[in-house]
Amino acid sequence: MKTLVLGIGNPILGDDGVGVHVARELAKLIEEDDAITVEDTSTSGLNLLDFIPGYDKVIIIDAIMTEEGGPGEIYRLRPEDFSKSVHLTTSMHDANLPTVLEIGNKLIPEVMPSEIVIFAIEVEEIDKFTEEMTVRVKEAVPKVLNLVLGELGKK
Repeated sequence: MKTLVLGIGNPILGDDGVGVHVARELAKLIEEDDAITVEDTSTSGLNLLDFIPGYDKVIIIDAIMTEEGGPGEIYRLRPEDFSKSVHLTTSMHDANLPTVLEIGNKLIPEVMPSEIVIFAIEVEEIDKFTEEMTVRVKEAVPKVLNLVLGELGKK
């Protein structure tokens, strides 16, 4: 099974970069493996279709903001659950993740992953230019690493 782990976010917007930080740490922990690719990206919207086709399974790590959650909370979601992303916009160029997956499944179903898992970390600060994450989000990084390693069967 060919698997992609994709950390999404902007590492210079505080907590928004949590997906990128997790992916970079994970890349250090995973030995070279032809079946697992670890990448990070600051892109979103339809540009995600440059990354996810061609894999059997995709694990996405991203920031999320909900009304109920507290900073550092971790959610394991499926695409149908993922409707409150930080990256939601009204532009088709920056379509949210569920919309991107739906478009991919309609246009190129033969190369879209059959399984997608999203680890979303509740964030606190995403509007300030800084490479530093807030304390609670930073504390969530090792927990997310363990969850992703478990998902990969590497724990």
